[in-house]
Amino acid sequence: MSSLSSVAYETEGTTVHTAVKVLSGMFVIVLLLTDTAALAAENEGLSVDFTGSWELDYQQSEQPNAKIRWLYTQARLKAERELQRSRNSRDYHIDPRVGNPQTIIGLGRLAEKIAAATVFNIKQDQNHIVIKRNDDFALICDFNLGELTESSFGKESCRWRKNRLSFLIVLPDGLIVRHLFSITPGQRQLNVATTVRISGGDYSFTLNRAYTPFAQNESMYDCKYTIANQTTCSLVRRNN
Repeated sequence: MSSLSSVAYETEGTTVHTAVKVLSGMFVIVLLLTDTAALAAENEGLSVDFTGSWELDYQQSEQPNAKIRWLYTQARLKAERELQRSRNSRDYHIDPRVGNPQTIIGLGRLAEKIAAATVFNIKQDQNHIVIKRNDDFALICDFNLGELTESSFGKESCRWRKNRLSFLIVLPDGLIVRHLFSITPGQRQLNVATTVRISGGDYSFTLNRAYTPFAQNESMYDCKYTIANQTTCSLVRRNN
């Protein structure tokens, strides 16, 4: 974060014009306000603590199949309108990025797999956060680093966006994945928005999933993995 250490004027007997003083003063005020706003936004993010164990709330989460069908329908209608315009006007050309609604299905299925984690175990301190996901690699963020860094996957970055934490992964083939973590007041619900898109493409797909806190060994669900059905979960009945 930039800071203004000092502003000095050496007149050596000459008089600094009033206009210069006014403009310089305004410039200093703008810099101070900018730094103050940036510091406030950063502190707001650092005040959010995601620490804890979280499990998927199926009822509060978006269903991938339903969203894929809805977005595919909208994309197909848009492509049909583009085609009709091109037939009615010789000078109208179809945007090639709009002409393939099937892209929505591919992005949706990919987002479903990327956001398949049903449990998060999160540890956070002032400088770092580690988000362990079942059946997937952990997301690790150093809050002091904000630029894209090279990794075994491609390029990665993480940064606060006010009170939300954003993880960005850019793969070598142009695929871009973003996880956006936010939390409700009182830490009652963790929200994770996973967005998948192709660099330069017109389509993107975002899957919103909600997670509720739980104590270890006290999950609401009993989950089992099978080759045929992959991960299936059922409610656990407890005697109060």
